Amino acid sequence: MRVAWFGPEPSFGGGVPYVAAQILSALPAAGADVDAYVAGVSRDLEPLGAVAGVRLIREPTRWHWDRWYSRNAFLALSTGQVARLQAQRRLVRRLLEAQARTPYDVVYQFSQIESPWSNAMARQLPPVVVHPEVHAAGELRWHRREKNLARRCEPLHTRMAVRAVLTARTFLQRRSVRGVDAFVAPSAVFARDLESDYRIDPSRVHVVPNPVDLDRFSPGPTPDRTHDVIELVYVSRIALRKGVELVVALSHRIDDLAGAVRLRVVGDKAMFSDYRALLDDLNPAVATYEGGRSQLELADMYRASDVLLQPSHYEPFALTVGEALASGLPVVASDLVGATEGVDQRACRVFESGSLDAFEAAVRGVIDDVRGGQRGALRDLARSEAERLFAPHVVARQLVDVFTIVSVAG
Repeated sequence: MRVAWFGPEPSFGGGVPYVAAQILSALPAAGADVDAYVAGVSRDLEPLGAVAGVRLIREPTRWHWDRWYSRNAFLALSTGQVARLQAQRRLVRRLLEAQARTPYDVVYQFSQIESPWSNAMARQLPPVVVHPEVHAAGELRWHRREKNLARRCEPLHTRMAVRAVLTARTFLQRRSVRGVDAFVAPSAVFARDLESDYRIDPSRVHVVPNPVDLDRFSPGPTPDRTHDVIELVYVSRIALRKGVELVVALSHRIDDLAGAVRLRVVGDKAMFSDYRALLDDLNPAVATYEGGRSQLELADMYRASDVLLQPSHYEPFALTVGEALASGLPVVASDLVGATEGVDQRACRVFESGSLDAFEAAVRGVIDDVRGGQRGALRDLARSEAERLFAPHVVARQLVDVFTIVSVAG
């Protein structure tokens, strides 16, 4: 199975770029021979270059921080995407040259929906599989719905600029999906959003979860929480559609547990959204805001915690859920968080999105279980679910199955 990979520059740091690195590292063992066309020349990719079955074809983006075009978040987001697209167009020409010599079975475009090739170029390509991690239509919907929250946190010019960018990207993505042979969605809930928002035939959409690094995120010794303070942790961008307001409200709802429960809020703003002002209303008797953390710091924090909270209103996957489960943490999450799908409900308590009452009830339920001496059993179950669902080799095999289906159909 010859695969031409396109997408953002992979990274071993964290987030979606780390998902890309894990997928690329695991695909060869699942039967794929991969040429990775990468816009960027970071030395962080050297480990990928050593993976048998992965060849890096790289093109610099000619974009840098601390220039006039990257002096603020909005400019950086806009110009960075343009620079990456220009580099990818140069890479497409190199792909077509390679395709003429030895044809690929599929082009696998990870993370982004907008295509870097023209219609004329597309006719020369093998079947195209697009694997988005988010879509502009979903972001736009929640930007509209949360306009009152955003008004409390962000100036008018920022909100208008973001609305304009999301509207334009939604239009471009609706056009781009027309020439795609198949899609991979990291969850069924996101697949439904894609199908509805971009009018995609459901038969073209395959669901494959994201991988999680099971070595970086692993359980520590089981703490005795029968008498100690129970540690709840909310790890997220403090931004649009992440349910920040629910976490703030929860901190007041559980005021009766002050001294027995601590809620740690961890994360930074997003590039185009900043809801940190909402955290001024956290109940200090129960909750603290601790800012951002590195991936290695997060791994240590998961091991020292008891429960992860993820109440997002729109979340195609949620890597934090997979990372927490891999670390042995039970999770409380909304039913719109993709990573909860298929997870044993004892390890992942799911509540109706937006319902503060249901959120509180689920949190109190898992606190009672931890207090009742079930911490060890929950830790083992959470870890086994992460291994079953999110191990990189499991995900890679599913992706290769999709590639096979699409290449045969093409």
